[in-house]
Amino acid sequence: MAASIGVAFAEPGITPKDLMRNADLAMYRAKAGGKDRVELYAPQMQAEVVRRSELAARLRTALRDGEFSLLHQPVVHLASGTVAAVAAQARWRSAQGILFTPAEFLRVAGDSDRAAELGSWMLEEAVEQAADRARAGHPVAVSVRVSAGRLLDRGQPFGSVEGLLTRYGLPSGALMIEVGDNDPRIPFDDLEQRLVALRRLGVRIALDGFGNGYAAVNALRRLPVDVLKLDRNLVEGVVESARLHKITSGLLRIARDLGMQSVADGVDGPEQVRALRAMGCTHGQGMAFSGPVDEYRLRRTLVRGRFPVAGGGPVAQPVLAGGWIPLQGRSHDETPVPPT
Repeated sequence: MAASIGVAFAEPGITPKDLMRNADLAMYRAKAGGKDRVELYAPQMQAEVVRRSELAARLRTALRDGEFSLLHQPVVHLASGTVAAVAAQARWRSAQGILFTPAEFLRVAGDSDRAAELGSWMLEEAVEQAADRARAGHPVAVSVRVSAGRLLDRGQPFGSVEGLLTRYGLPSGALMIEVGDNDPRIPFDDLEQRLVALRRLGVRIALDGFGNGYAAVNALRRLPVDVLKLDRNLVEGVVESARLHKITSGLLRIARDLGMQSVADGVDGPEQVRALRAMGCTHGQGMAFSGPVDEYRLRRTLVRGRFPVAGGGPVAQPVLAGGWIPLQGRSHDETPVPPT
């Protein structure tokens, strides 16, 4: 059992109703902060509620009015500099001209219907754009972050991912689903079955935010994971901190021993590239290569095909390149998407 406690003190002239509201706000802040903690009410909590309400109201119409766009960040093979895949990221430019990052609008969306709408839009848009790129001669795999809760949402058709691949003619091997969730309420049995079904289809599965969360070991033990995506909090300090260096090296050794590929998120400098290469990390994404770019700049990047790599050694063929190379250890009963 864990308790989330909110505390508010009575100010002169405050009503009992407002006092209870303040304590309630503090309690929800305690829950959002990880539970099993105490939070004291502060006036900025009420200001945050007002801002979230206003943002949520605008979010309701943003999808309908086409205010969202999809950017892609190259995932680079650290040995060769080849663009091995692209990671889809949503951006929201509101009618007022304000650019919101995913952390801002996803926090507002929360577990609401808006989050489900946004997830559906993002997945479909990523698949459609990847298929368009392939037809234009740029067959590169695309990775999309999908929460475990979204994959298990009973309100979504079970064949939604499969249906999108068929509709847009994208080979299943060109799609990678990044699963990232530390919610203990997620039923692992159901998630395992869902991911096994997707992987049999040929879709790659990545474990996002690896190294940050209690569920990592259990996920490795039970889920059909092809790629470990290192959390950016590990990558940021991998050069300066000897402790983080050892932890990251150990996680990468686990990935290598299990025959998995690895992607480091938040690789922003050449010294990180060199350190991760030396530890056996296979892929990286971050400002050391490129930030998220629009479709025009992405295609120019794909024409170029590779980035200069700090301390680059012999060129090796990236397993994820082009999205067409079969999964290692793919079982005989995995079937392709039926033709349209």
